[in-house]
Amino acid sequence: MSNENTNPWTPEDEGDHYPVMKEWWTIETLFKTLEDNKKWNFKVIIPYKMEDSSCFFQYALFDVTNKRCLLRKDIDDDIKKLSHEKNKLDLKYGKCTVAGLYPYYNIHIEDEEQGFNIDMKYEANSFPHWIAHNITNGKVPFGWNFYKYGYIPNCALSGTIKIKDESYTIKGKGYLEHIWGNWSYQNPFRKLSSIGDTISTYLKLGKWWLAQHKQRIPHSIEFTTENNIFGYDWVWGVFDNNWSLFYGNVLFWLSRGPAFGVLSLTPDGKKYWDFCNITFRYNKSIYVKKYDIYFPSELELTGVLEDKKIHLRFWLTTESYEYIDEFKNKGFYKAFVLSEMPGEMEGLYIDKERTVKLKGDCKMMPLRQPSSLGHNSLKIDFLMPPRGIGIDIDFNSHYLKRSIRNKIQLAPVPKFDLKIKKLKKEDFFGNG
Repeated sequence: MSNENTNPWTPEDEGDHYPVMKEWWTIETLFKTLEDNKKWNFKVIIPYKMEDSSCFFQYALFDVTNKRCLLRKDIDDDIKKLSHEKNKLDLKYGKCTVAGLYPYYNIHIEDEEQGFNIDMKYEANSFPHWIAHNITNGKVPFGWNFYKYGYIPNCALSGTIKIKDESYTIKGKGYLEHIWGNWSYQNPFRKLSSIGDTISTYLKLGKWWLAQHKQRIPHSIEFTTENNIFGYDWVWGVFDNNWSLFYGNVLFWLSRGPAFGVLSLTPDGKKYWDFCNITFRYNKSIYVKKYDIYFPSELELTGVLEDKKIHLRFWLTTESYEYIDEFKNKGFYKAFVLSEMPGEMEGLYIDKERTVKLKGDCKMMPLRQPSSLGHNSLKIDFLMPPRGIGIDIDFNSHYLKRSIRNKIQLAPVPKFDLKIKKLKKEDFFGNG
């Protein structure tokens, strides 16, 4: 747990760190239009990448009430088209601007081609927070390198939105994220300049993870090929009682079982409870046929920290939008696939003093890097005393077009059951 008494960000943290290999700023919002009480989600991300001298501008607007992605734009551009400053947030891309210093920010995004314009004022209701604040102070390893990851999870949002010829007043909640470092999604093991610091970061996170987890055999664990180490699950949300959260999980091929990430929950914007002892599962999934992969559309998790326990469920409430960036040099991994999923969340928080029911809105963004193997899954269920002793293995391979089920029970009555089935293409849609 961290208890912030002052803002941990400096102006240097908010401004650019050019010329690092990659840096981005993300704005996420959940708001209502006051005139018609409709719910919306708006996201904009503005990165630059030194590895190919480019910048990127992306926004997506979801009409949550009508369950659809209304507008979106993805632009790859010359790196010189994006301007940014040191020691303050000051981004300019065309007529779009994001500017300010904690706790006040102004965002202006316009798209004349689609008749879209949004102006927002942010006032932070929470201190910024670094991922794994007390362990690595925001450093997250990736391949042989790492990046610095910070965010503000709870900002009061107000402003106006114009869609075609209609203008509305908006009010809601916002999130601001800043990430920078010398890592690459396409070549994560290319650069060795920071390998010493990266190994140290891996070790610190590993020691923290082991200290938070009791060594035991799980009741169930599941692996999938699309949940490789180059993807993640990501959730941000604000509850009706103004508590806010961030969840980020590096997958290590797991699709059910212990999480290798962190759930940060803050009740007041000052205290942050960083849950590391987390188990998760996917209840529902969406299939992307082109790359033969699944995205979770309903996520459930449980976290434990000292006397605190939290159980949460997140689920998609609109259509999703998949952004796909195909790799130029296609090898084993084919593309960068990010799914945008506005949703809702509910749960229960318990400690020795209180029990709090939680309900609110959220945004899920799972990232996957699909491989040549497509979707393959391995689920292992363990039967343990007093119910008996045994193991149930369920293996499904789209690559091999085979499903294998093997149940071995040693007690109370020995049993052995092996079933092998050939999979057809129509079976793939139900194998989430």
